[in-house]
Amino acid sequence: MPPGLSSIINISSTRALQSEPNTAAYSASKAGLCGLTHSQVRAITLAGRVRVNAVLPGWINTDPAGEAALRDEDHKWHPVGRVGTPQDIAEMCIFLADEKRSGFITGQEFVVDGGVTKKMVYPE
Repeated sequence: MPPGLSSIINISSTRALQSEPNTAAYSASKAGLCGLTHSQVRAITLAGRVRVNAVLPGWINTDPAGEAALRDEDHKWHPVGRVGTPQDIAEMCIFLADEKRSGFITGQEFVVDGGVTKKMVYPE
């Protein structure tokens, strides 16, 4: 493969940005992937060989029951009106892997969560 046409896509999580009780180890590991992403940029990208980015999925429904596992309120909780799907994450990865569409993008973290991390949540 010619120099610069390669792409590393680290899969992290929105837990790197937000946490819940009893998720410290998971959150720390996902934040570590974000750190790895930006350190790889300096080590690899500036050598002109590889672009490095991270995808941070939010709530992605991977339940084998599919849509039946979700409630209407689960969808409404997301600003876009639905829970994410594996296809949402795949589409971002396909975009980032495509040199023609994302060849000038490196060292970035892409949150794919339907807008949840931008939402203010207050106790009811």
